[in-house]
Amino acid sequence: MGRLHWNFADRSRWSGPWLAVGVIALAGCLHALWWRDALLTQRQDMVERAARLARRAAMQQRPAAPAVPAALETVFAEMHYPWMDMLDSLRAATPAGVDLLTLEPDSGAIRRVHIRGVADQTQSVFELVTALHQDPAWSSVQLVSQARNGDASPPPGQHSIAPLPGGPGSSGALPPTLSFSLLAEWRGL
Repeated sequence: MGRLHWNFADRSRWSGPWLAVGVIALAGCLHALWWRDALLTQRQDMVERAARLARRAAMQQRPAAPAVPAALETVFAEMHYPWMDMLDSLRAATPAGVDLLTLEPDSGAIRRVHIRGVADQTQSVFELVTALHQDPAWSSVQLVSQARNGDASPPPGQHSIAPLPGGPGSSGALPPTLSFSLLAEWRGL
């Protein structure tokens, strides 16, 4: 004879395999939540470290100095010339009959100057060049140009200045008949 099923009660849904699946699913969800929290904590630590490094780098970097325009570079270069020493040396070397009109820095080299003036004789210009060659404060003195003229006015386009006060050529008994230009390098003393 066969077995009779006299128990009509429903089986419990929480029994057996369903219970195991539920426990595994709950464990998986808890693990995912723990992993998410760990990743968020790591992300926050990385963001804080990057912010600290950025602040430290910003403090270490000094602001770059603005570039100096080329026009100001020439002005600053001219300011480095020892003008008073040059003028005193030129006064001492200038012979009688020579009037120096301009003294200006050369744009191509530091401490090189153009000297323009007028003289009553060619020999006076050569005496000036010789005197500057003998002065240890000057080097590479060159006569760039000389031209005969009938009056004491400088060439067109040149701004003349008064002769050096107290210089040997400031008396000017004869009108100057020779314009000249020198290029010299100042070494200093």
